[in-house]
Amino acid sequence: MKVYISVDIEGIWGVVSRKQIIGDDGDYLRARKLMTKEVNLVCQELFNNGVKEIVVNDSHGPMDNIIIEELHPDVSLISGYPKDLSMMAGIDHTFDCAIFIGYHPKAGTERGIFDHTYAGRVVSKFKINGEEVGEAGLNAGVAGYFDVPVVLVSGDDKVCQDVLKEIGPIPTVAVKETISRYCAKNLPYNQLKNKYKEAVYKAITGLNQYPIKKFNLPLNLELEFTQAIMVDMALSLPQVKKINSKTISVICNEPIELYKLFRGIISLASTAL
Repeated sequence: MKVYISVDIEGIWGVVSRKQIIGDDGDYLRARKLMTKEVNLVCQELFNNGVKEIVVNDSHGPMDNIIIEELHPDVSLISGYPKDLSMMAGIDHTFDCAIFIGYHPKAGTERGIFDHTYAGRVVSKFKINGEEVGEAGLNAGVAGYFDVPVVLVSGDDKVCQDVLKEIGPIPTVAVKETISRYCAKNLPYNQLKNKYKEAVYKAITGLNQYPIKKFNLPLNLELEFTQAIMVDMALSLPQVKKINSKTISVICNEPIELYKLFRGIISLASTAL
């Protein structure tokens, strides 16, 4: 069995502060170590359940956060930036399933740890076919394009709630309970290990019962920006239509086209910052 893992940092156990998610000081290095440690925990449980190959995609910021010399020695790592499919780089039809580790809730989630959708200073709200989704739902749709089910998601308690709506009834691990955007009650580490052990077992043994995320075609992307000027920047693309002062829409024929266009629009809009 071959498993794909996309790893973000905001939903990692013990990560709660802005200084932990980027920068040059010791707090960021410590968060990178926590990220690597949590990935190793999941990977070891996957190997314990008969998985033969694991590919991990570092999916946060510069995408070179995971400390490769501390990573499980039997795991492949996709590290660095830019990459064609960003948080889902490397996904294809050869994988039996996908897992998302360290994910966070979508933009606008009340008291969600680091709530945002891809670019917190740019994206206020993101919808596909009228359904508001976050990174978990969008990335699951990319996996679904390759007929790969997402079978486990971890992060704070709020993203676990998002997953039930955006993906379906799959195993989740809430590694921390949010108190505010930069505060959370983290699980005792021994409980964290036990929860991952149970969740990975359910994910692998119940593989065939979990839904593959498929969006109805064509795809109507609706994107609300944080600033009105960002609409003007996005309108330089011929596919983009203006809905109101802060919102645009685009019609796409398949998820990969939508994913790439969405990222391109964000890059354009961010030049207004």
